[in-house]
Amino acid sequence: MKYKIGNFFQVDKEAHERVTEAIRKGAPASIGWLYDVLCYDEHRFTGRKEDFFFRSISDLSADSGLSQRVVMRNLKCLKKLGVIETWWMHWIDKKTGKKSEKHVTAIRILD
Repeated sequence: MKYKIGNFFQVDKEAHERVTEAIRKGAPASIGWLYDVLCYDEHRFTGRKEDFFFRSISDLSADSGLSQRVVMRNLKCLKKLGVIETWWMHWIDKKTGKKSEKHVTAIRILD
């Protein structure tokens, strides 16, 4: 759906309500912002073949404007709420077939 200026991205209503309720109960408000950033990144980086995307913690920090420590703490909160799933992985170079030396965080937004 397009509006006059730009596009939009979807956020699952039930998941957003769970995040909002957690914020009301005392969770940091930045988990709401990080969830929105993760939904935006999902639309940017997933495709027809994959239902997850990967970003390093420093990339997520740059995307959200939050510190790396806050990003890691908020990812744990979002996992406890059951709105995301994360795991560590290596990316594989298509030309050489070698794994990367650094781990990246794979993220799946749960519906």
